[in-house]
Parts: sequence; structure tokens; C-alpha cells
Amino acid sequence: MDARRRRSRDRLHRAVLVLARETPVADLTITQLAEAAGVHRSTFYEHAASPGDLLREALRAELDDLRAGLLDDPGDTDAAVREVTRRVLEHIRRHAPIYRRGLARDSGPGSLHGMLSEHFLETSRRLIETGRLRLPLQVPGVPDDAVADTAARFVAQGTVGAIQGWLDLPGEPEVAMFEDLYRALVPAWWVQG
Repeated sequence: MDARRRRSRDRLHRAVLVLARETPVADLTITQLAEAAGVHRSTFYEHAASPGDLLREALRAELDDLRAGLLDDPGDTDAAVREVTRRVLEHIRRHAPIYRRGLARDSGPGSLHGMLSEHFLETSRRLIETGRLRLPLQVPGVPDDAVADTAARFVAQGTVGAIQGWLDLPGEPEVAMFEDLYRALVPAWWVQG
């Protein structure tokens, strides 16, 4: 991506994150976002098809940056997963108003459930593919790779549900409290390699 396009994308990402804090993304217009970013409407369409798509892309870019490098380092997998998890939780806490609306049952075009679940699933798949996460599960008649993928999906979806519950608690979300809760909820078979 060239520098001009990257600057436009970054400006659009900042604008959608600021505006979506106060306004449901379904209520934001492309004109509002383009004006807030200081770009033309046609530039908006170079980066996203809708305000919801732009919001998901902005959040996903932050999540990908948080994960970058940590899972590629061949060091301690448990420590890397804990650090990525803590960073993701801090990201969600920082954007709590956006995630509260985006994970709600009635979030519609502003839904963040799929994006967040896919992020966790991708992380798990990377760990499984590199052998850093081994699942001691076998199901008769089901190939081991299908069991592993289904387990990763189960944990990814469950993680998003746990985050939704955490955000629904009164007050400011506390990362340490969620980490304790999550450790208690994660199945024993979700063993780090």
C-alpha cells in the first residue's frame, strides 16, 4: 500500500473509532466519516463498503498489530498467549462502548461478534498449525485436524461470549478479573504446547 493510501486508511480508522464511541455505527453516514477523516467520499469507498465494514477493519487492524510477532516467536507459548490475551483485553476495554454495542444481540450491521471470533480463531489455528498448541482430543471416526479445528472454533466463540458477559458487568471492565474468569472457564483440554 502506498503512503497516501495508508494515510487515508489511518485517518478513516481514527475517525470511525472516535465517532463510533458515541454513535452506533449503523447511524453513521459515509459523509460523516469522510468529513471527520478529511477525505473525499470516493476515498472512503477505496477502503470500505460501509461504516460497519470500516469499523470492523479498524478494530481488526489494531488486533492484528497486538498479535504481530508474539505468536511467531518460538519462545514460551503460554507466555505469548497470555500476553496477546492481555493486550486484546486492554484493546477491548479501551473501546468498551464500541464493543458493548457491537456484541449486543441487536447490533445488526454494526456487529463485531464475527470479526472478534475470527481473530481468536485465526490465532488458535496459527498455534495449532505450528505445533505450539496441541489438543489431546480424539473422537472416533473424526479426523484429528477436524477435531482440532472444531475445538478452536468452540473456544473462539466461547471467548467472545465470555467477553460479552464481561462487558455487561456494571462499571469499568477490569482486565485482571476477566483473566481470572477466563482461566476458570477454558476447558482443561485446551492445553498449551
